[in-house]
Amino acid sequence: MKSIRLMFLILMLAVSTALMAQEGEGGGSVSDDSGIEGMNQEQSPYGYAIGGIFGAVSIDGKNYQQIGLRPEIKLWKLGIGLDINLLFDDEGKVRKEDWDEWKDYLDKIYYIRWGQKGDLFSFRYGGLAVTTLGYGTLITGYTNMLEYPTYKRQGLELGIETKHFGMEFIANDLKELSGGEPGFMGGGRIYIKPFSRLQIGGSIAGDLNEYKGLRDTDGDGIPDEMDAYPEDDDYATQIDYYRAKLVDTNEPTVIAELIASGLISDIERSELMDVNKNRSRTGFWAADAGVKLVDLDFFKVDVYTQYAMCLNTGGWGYTLPGVRIKGGSLFELYADYRQQSDEFIFGYYNDTYDLERAKYVQSGSDYVIQTKKDKLEAAEEAKGYMAGMRINLFELAYGKIEYQDMRWGDLRDKSLKGEVAMNKNVIPMISKAKAYYAQNNVDNFKLKSESTIMGAVIGIGMSENVSIDFNYLITFQDKDGNGEIEGSDETITNISVSTSTVF
Repeated sequence: MKSIRLMFLILMLAVSTALMAQEGEGGGSVSDDSGIEGMNQEQSPYGYAIGGIFGAVSIDGKNYQQIGLRPEIKLWKLGIGLDINLLFDDEGKVRKEDWDEWKDYLDKIYYIRWGQKGDLFSFRYGGLAVTTLGYGTLITGYTNMLEYPTYKRQGLELGIETKHFGMEFIANDLKELSGGEPGFMGGGRIYIKPFSRLQIGGSIAGDLNEYKGLRDTDGDGIPDEMDAYPEDDDYATQIDYYRAKLVDTNEPTVIAELIASGLISDIERSELMDVNKNRSRTGFWAADAGVKLVDLDFFKVDVYTQYAMCLNTGGWGYTLPGVRIKGGSLFELYADYRQQSDEFIFGYYNDTYDLERAKYVQSGSDYVIQTKKDKLEAAEEAKGYMAGMRINLFELAYGKIEYQDMRWGDLRDKSLKGEVAMNKNVIPMISKAKAYYAQNNVDNFKLKSESTIMGAVIGIGMSENVSIDFNYLITFQDKDGNGEIEGSDETITNISVSTSTVF
């Protein structure tokens, strides 16, 4: 009955918002923050839009039928987007894990934003698509939506910019502040502009608890991989369960007999690591300076330098020189020479960080926690360059590519990122098309690595406002810790097919 009422409420919201959209001043076909078409931000400071998603989705290996609505409202500089999603299992029941805690209702916020980067004041709460701190020495291209909608993170991006100074702040997921050992990944930068063409800045970034990257569905502090009851915070081991269920005075004897006969595990809760009582931290600081050599509306050239140090290891890195060239909205070219010491990684908090942050890997018959800090401590001295390009082909297509090559003796540390997308109506019946690839900090490029993500999105336009969307994402996890991606269980494929509608 509750599910029926909830569906009725959502359908009423869809109808009412659609009517509002027809009566309001919104319109056009420019995509806004969340990718839903219907509001042209350039033409009007006000607008309404609602997107509908209907189809199949896979979460944690289980298939669901999805009915989702993403209503959005724009009022001057304020933008609000919601993500109201109902997932039905094969029995027609709503997935209760999406509605049983206060955090679940926060997850219904897709984003709340005020203004845009470069405004006097701007912020964005919720989904962060791509965000970089300063020139990218510490945080570069980070997104908290890599595993969306399986894992929904509520991030924060804040900016202040005046004629003589400014600041930036980034947080990956404010929900991580809850629990016995609160933590989140984030950073901030303050900069001054003593002259119109000179900018000097200082940054700090860190992860207060890498272990927050381990999945803990029931919030009891025991990661799902080690929790015998990952969806019930009353029990973490089989001994917990039987100790609670057995009420006679011979409970210790009965449990001992169950263990001796091999019917239950002998692991006690005290033997498991509680992420609410333990933490692993990383941190960095950086300083930077940039000078605008050319500052025209249609053409800009600036040079920059950066220096950064890891607070954990003392490892350091610098870029000198760096250059960035912008040709209006058509293209951007950037490159720098860089050098690092042992135990330092440029752009440590990057676009694949959430996949590398913390995970369990098999070590013999046991499991151990592996964090990205392990890679940091193993990093070696190197020098090389980074270069990238973004291009906009007259609003027909968009592409970007970035390459890093660091070397020292036999050491190789390479990264490659690329994305290409076509705008709507370039090809008849194709409403959207995008392909992307990223691989970070590897000695040699290979198709499969833990720092690799690849995927594609294609939409087939059935009518002006209806599209069938195919979303394909592949990531990898070295579950046995042997350094190789082998077997189907170490390749994680997410495929979703949905029908999206703009009312």
